[in-house]
Amino acid sequence: MVRELQQLKNFAPNITHLSLVNNPIKNLMEESQYISDIRKLFPKLIHLDNVPLPEKIKFDSDEPENILPPKKTFSILLEANQKSAVENFFLQFVRIHDSGPESRGQLAPAYDETCLFSSATSWRTKGDVNNKFPTKMPGDLIKRNRNFKHCARAEQKETRLFIGRDNVVKELCDMEHTKHMLHTLNIDTAAICNGHVTAVLSGIIDTPNDYRTFSRTFILSGNPTNGSFLILNDQLSAVRSNPDIVKKIESPDLTPALAPDLTPAPAAVPAPTSAANQAKVDLLARVQSATKMVTDYCQQCLEAAGWDFEKAMSIFRDMHAKGQIPAHVFIK
Repeated sequence: MVRELQQLKNFAPNITHLSLVNNPIKNLMEESQYISDIRKLFPKLIHLDNVPLPEKIKFDSDEPENILPPKKTFSILLEANQKSAVENFFLQFVRIHDSGPESRGQLAPAYDETCLFSSATSWRTKGDVNNKFPTKMPGDLIKRNRNFKHCARAEQKETRLFIGRDNVVKELCDMEHTKHMLHTLNIDTAAICNGHVTAVLSGIIDTPNDYRTFSRTFILSGNPTNGSFLILNDQLSAVRSNPDIVKKIESPDLTPALAPDLTPAPAAVPAPTSAANQAKVDLLARVQSATKMVTDYCQQCLEAAGWDFEKAMSIFRDMHAKGQIPAHVFIK
């Protein structure tokens, strides 16, 4: 039967609908493995056994050398207001995470009291070692690596699983400085079920010593205190980034421009004089008076607009109309 499927692939590689109902091959493996193997043979398949297949997540690729990570998008089944809530949650999470280890204590309200955190790393090289692509796994990853291939002793498996908000946040604060490459980020989620949602944040992280391609799986529950989310489980997986892909991403010709949002952006102006400082203070006051947002978000909005009041208000009105600004940002 496998030979026949291979022949079918050679004859019709772009097939989109396939039915193997009552075929004995289905009984030889688990359902998830069956679907995965069939999709490898027919990558453009959208219906299998008369059932629509979920959109394929492209974190792992058969040809990683030639494929750039996707832009920040959603491959999700949420309603529009739920999508914006999840997106804003992760934009804030990344912003605080990248502010430095000393700032990550601010993430504590995002974690449930009984939350779990673990990380697993695989580090393979292909003779492409250079300055920020080391051949050996960095020490900060080794000490918390829960990849069972590198974590053989039972006590290691226990000590590298962090349980409870205080322990998790302490571990986050102990992690290295990071810079998430925003144009590589991708968020995949399923529909909210019984107030819970599984979300996968993936992309590339630039650390002082190396580049890491990551996939971070969160189980979230609704946070009744502010209409946002609480993290119940946070599982980080990381591998050594491919130098060719990072080089392509960092190329000015290939790096996509980020859409305006409320994420921090590098200042597009020279170091301000005292007069320029006062002008910014006045602009902040104007935006805050018009939007009723807290100062931090007013500043981010102005930075995204290049400190232009009209552009900042245009960004605010557009995001507010789309429900992309969380409720707790507004002054009560």
